[in-house]
Amino acid sequence: MLRKCAFITGASGDIGRCVALALSDEGYDLFLCGNKNKIDTSLIKTNVVELYFDQSKPDQVRAIFKKLQEKNIKLDLVVCNAGMAEDEKMLIDKNDEEIDNIIKVNLNGTIYCNKYSIPLLKKGSSIINISSFLGVYGGSCEATYSASKAGVVGLTKALAKELAPLHIRVNSISPGLIDTKMNSCFNDEEKSRLIEATPLNRIGTCEDVAKAVLYLANSDFVTGENLIVSGGLII
Repeated sequence: MLRKCAFITGASGDIGRCVALALSDEGYDLFLCGNKNKIDTSLIKTNVVELYFDQSKPDQVRAIFKKLQEKNIKLDLVVCNAGMAEDEKMLIDKNDEEIDNIIKVNLNGTIYCNKYSIPLLKKGSSIINISSFLGVYGGSCEATYSASKAGVVGLTKALAKELAPLHIRVNSISPGLIDTKMNSCFNDEEKSRLIEATPLNRIGTCEDVAKAVLYLANSDFVTGENLIVSGGLII
């Protein structure tokens, strides 16, 4: 029996690496995608191919998927995890380039990866887009980041309806505060406040997000949903 195959963007980051390890443990062969940072493939137990491209550039995304299609690659799962954070600033203080970069990477890049993966998806496969709790609740001084991640949720819900007749599911995950390098900008006082606002009284781990990916990948009757993995964070 052939192993399942997953395509993961943002695989050089903490969450991407954890998702890759979890899927490898489940027997998935992997296409691990990054941009500038080297992907760590140690501990991966199954076949792995590294791919590097800038998802904010549609020609690069299109070329990657075209190359896979020419090799008759079929995918069981696409995890669109790549994204970027922004410095906390009021919207009026952000310059146009900062705003454009966030939208191009977080929203447009996710749209491109969703679009160009569709011809490679098997019947019964799924797409999982990684959004953020800020895409649901919004964050002061993170307006463009919140908008980009809210767009990912909207994309997910709309595309789930489009692809349901093809028996392809589309869901998203909105993590809360997760212990990653991207969130290392929070000082101890800020982390303490966030933990106090979290009913489960801890910061989330990358493994928490990876477990959510496995749940959605294996849930044949779940589509168009946004799963918030935040420990009940109240903001």
